[in-house]
Amino acid sequence: MVLRWLQCVGLLSCCALCGCGSSPPTRFYILNEIAPSAAAPLSASSIAVRVEPPALAPEIDRSELVTRSGPNRVHVAGSQRWAAPLRGQIRRVISDDLAARLAPGLVADPDEPATNEPRRTLTIAIEEFYGDDRCAVSLRAGWSLANPRVNVLHGSEQVQIPGSAPCSGELPAAMSRALAVLADRLAQVIAAN
Repeated sequence: MVLRWLQCVGLLSCCALCGCGSSPPTRFYILNEIAPSAAAPLSASSIAVRVEPPALAPEIDRSELVTRSGPNRVHVAGSQRWAAPLRGQIRRVISDDLAARLAPGLVADPDEPATNEPRRTLTIAIEEFYGDDRCAVSLRAGWSLANPRVNVLHGSEQVQIPGSAPCSGELPAAMSRALAVLADRLAQVIAAN
């Protein structure tokens, strides 16, 4: 009886292991900075800007890639994951994109320790940041730019990156392009204020 029980347990273990072997491999993705296409605008201020950690809509603040699959439907890709938290990646990429678009020294290191130097702060709230199976990306964000000596500016941006043929593995690159367009627009605001 014990032998038959051990055989059943062994058989069930083999079945479970075989089922696990058929799952797709997990792929990890990152966002990256994109070089600007135009020269840096002249800045009206010499006070550096610090990009704060962005606020993310809860449905996209996940370790898995989230794509839109219909008007009221999203797909959470279990085997396609961000290599690091999305909030930190967006902050790093926006900071790097802005540093490449503004005069040297106008973008503070987002991880700098507390300092007595005055800083402007850029706060971004990402309300929508989805792609689809054609790598079309929709980014909608609100932002505020606080200056230590004057009032706070507020605005919102909507970025659309058109898609193309099926884009296996290229969605993070299209999302990086959407962040670069957002950085282009924010650089103009920062330089003008």
